[in-house]
Amino acid sequence: MSWAGICVLALALACGSGSGGGQSDAGAVHTGGNGAGPADAGQIGDAGPPDAGVPDAVPPDAGVPDAGPPDAVPPDAGPPGDAGWDAGSPPDAGAPSDGGAESDAGPRLELPPGGRLYHGVFPAGSTQPDADISMQAADDYVNAVGRPLAWIYFSNEWYVTKHFPWATAAAVRARGAVPFVRLHMRSQQKQKVVDPVYTLDNINAGMFDADLRAWADGAKEFGTPLIVQYGTEVNGDWNPWSAPYNGGISVGPAKFRQAFRHIVQVMRAEGATNIVWALHLNGENWPGDEPGNNAGAYYPGDDVVDWIGFSIYQNYGNSDPNCRDLNSLLKAREAELGATATKKPLFLFELGTSVLSTQCNPGDWTRQTLTDLLGGRWPELHGFSWWDETQKGGSSAMGVPDNPGLRVPFHDVLNGPLGPNLQDRPIVR
Repeated sequence: MSWAGICVLALALACGSGSGGGQSDAGAVHTGGNGAGPADAGQIGDAGPPDAGVPDAVPPDAGVPDAGPPDAVPPDAGPPGDAGWDAGSPPDAGAPSDGGAESDAGPRLELPPGGRLYHGVFPAGSTQPDADISMQAADDYVNAVGRPLAWIYFSNEWYVTKHFPWATAAAVRARGAVPFVRLHMRSQQKQKVVDPVYTLDNINAGMFDADLRAWADGAKEFGTPLIVQYGTEVNGDWNPWSAPYNGGISVGPAKFRQAFRHIVQVMRAEGATNIVWALHLNGENWPGDEPGNNAGAYYPGDDVVDWIGFSIYQNYGNSDPNCRDLNSLLKAREAELGATATKKPLFLFELGTSVLSTQCNPGDWTRQTLTDLLGGRWPELHGFSWWDETQKGGSSAMGVPDNPGLRVPFHDVLNGPLGPNLQDRPIVR
């Protein structure tokens, strides 16, 4: 092993060669000193089945892409939270993921010790629902729940910039967390349409290999662990990498598996071995009446997947009449994955409910779900991320800091008798 022992990250100091802040995943950082942070310009509606009418415009704060890493953390980075990563893994930390790059090839995020869970967040910003993220929102979330974060979850939208998201990643690292990047290779923000550029066929033909290699160079230069996913909620029907927009269900899953493998292999060949590769599935197959559209159909192979995660929401908001059962959705997707679900670490990459959905008792659901997670009801799960967003239009309210119905159960459970079962700091080898 070339990394003898455990790396420690304090503030923005890296175990590797990465430096300071830099290019935001939504464009260049603002230069006017107005305190606005990097937007991640993500997609509207990827927290669940989409609504129509997604605008085409880039958010106003997207800025102009810049290839190089600037010297400073973006203006909204604020004071970092918990001062760094875990200095060592306890004896029961267990074996690392069985997939992915060799463990001695670079600093990589390890699984938490047995019985503990990582905890992350998508901290929604203010310019566009389900789109930009805000470092201030991340800090507010941490203050509300009373615990630091192992990762912060955000998007790198290629219709804005194809560069590695330096500024956002550096701001995340400054808080002692690992950047969790949704690699959104698409040329527009529209849902339920064929992307005119980034089809799975074009990815598989190597048309974007130069861009992928440049991205990998940025990741390698960043120098500390990253989590990266491609194909967010691929078993849904709203994103352009899903089967309906790549030849249909008869050929789409195989094309996706090939594209996932291609992306990982190109980046690994470039030396970006500090990446944990994640496959992100929706908790519900959408549409659910198509047998070929299932979690197992999209699995690209043990050698290119380190972690598997799901999006599971009790309720999306005012237009959603359903009160979903987390356990039944989790077990259904695990069954579709078969043996893979027992040998790969599983996570809830997106978790949430809207406090406006009073028919679902969201506060009670949140308290019970957190209690079940930390209490070990699902020992196959190694962590979770909350989708922290209250939409301006009032259609959904999942933000923890501004909703006592969520804030109180979060703070109670995460700081109660089960609190020690959270692994606050990322463990890195």
